[in-house]
Amino acid sequence: MIIGIHPDDPPGVELGGIPRCIFPSFEGYQQALDIADSRNVGVCLCVGCWLEGGQRMGKDVLETTRYFGERRRLFKVHFRNVDAPLPHFVETFPNGGYMDRYRVMKAPQEVPCNGVVIPDHIPSMANDHRVATAYPIGYMQALLHRAKAEGT
Repeated sequence: MIIGIHPDDPPGVELGGIPRCIFPSFEGYQQALDIADSRNVGVCLCVGCWLEGGQRMGKDVLETTRYFGERRRLFKVHFRNVDAPLPHFVETFPNGGYMDRYRVMKAPQEVPCNGVVIPDHIPSMANDHRVATAYPIGYMQALLHRAKAEGT
């Protein structure tokens, strides 16, 4: 069994007056993996959450991908984008938002990543979930093809 730690969503924000501080930053991830001290405990890197957190995360999403990938603790990547970090953000289509999605797709190719990259929080399109799912998967496939063609 493997466990992939997912960050608070949104990170570090109180909900209903209750602090959410389990995995609010890069340092929190490091501490959790150090405490677990197991090859079966790693990271489910939610790119959207990381982008929502912005600078408060301690390291950017690319540094985080490389750090945990090099340690073979990058188990899953949730591929999502947002228009800005907290305090106010809006989830966007994969080609929108403030982060260059190609760099996000390329980063796991540069490190030992045996995990998967999957779409996350898929926006509604044409009143059909199949259309909504096809768009980000096609976009991700194109980015992955480009990253592999360029080599790392």
